[in-house]
Amino acid sequence: MQPSTRLARVLPLVLPLALACGAAFAAPDWSKIPAREITVFHAGATSFEWIGSEHPGASIVKAGQPCIICHETKKGLDYTAKKLAAREPDAQAMPKTVSFPVSVQAAVEQGTLNVRLSFIPPADAKAGNDAANELKAAIMLLDDKVPQANLAGCWTSCHKDMRGMPGGDAKKGKYVSAGSFELLQWKSGKTLAALPAGVKVDSGKDGARTTVTFTRKLGGAVVEGRSVPFGIAIHANRAAGRMHYVSLGYRLGIGAAGEVQAVKQ
Repeated sequence: MQPSTRLARVLPLVLPLALACGAAFAAPDWSKIPAREITVFHAGATSFEWIGSEHPGASIVKAGQPCIICHETKKGLDYTAKKLAAREPDAQAMPKTVSFPVSVQAAVEQGTLNVRLSFIPPADAKAGNDAANELKAAIMLLDDKVPQANLAGCWTSCHKDMRGMPGGDAKKGKYVSAGSFELLQWKSGKTLAALPAGVKVDSGKDGARTTVTFTRKLGGAVVEGRSVPFGIAIHANRAAGRMHYVSLGYRLGIGAAGEVQAVKQ
């Protein structure tokens, strides 16, 4: 394993002002941290509007139940190409591998949150147009200000009229306001010019497996006693925009309830 430090694209959830870019971070013992396997899948042009209306499970969402209440604990999620292709209007964009697992671990060490993603990106993913980056991995952490974030995670920010969607508005981005979410994104190629204080990301590769670790000091909306809604996105084979693999919505428990628990060390 040869680790390399990359810069993260971050919209911070009010990080403490006292933090400095050069702050030291304690590395957790990952061998002692339980891993939660989360499946990411190519969802096509699936918007949050569709999830709450045409989707067979719309009534469950309207009743205030999270997506995973059915897809993980009752019926299971059908990740077959036939099912997912129905939500992808561009048949050429549908990858042969429609889903794959991501191992997620989280730990709190001396007031620092560490979230580790480990995965083997599909070799047959459709080629995209991000010339600078073969691979990207991201976590979106959401604030309570984002409606229904506790139900669908980052999916609540994806609406049918945003850019990249069929017939969408090129000027419309995700349906979240500045300060209500934090996007931690690692890129395999060209890095960004600056890293906000108190946040860093490390990456490594072991054969076909890529491991990415995001690290930030606790503070703002990411604090002890909170369940933080989150989602995962993987852009494989130079994919850009919505042509990514995404997860359902989960909660990161920092001394609170959550499908992924940040273990104290």
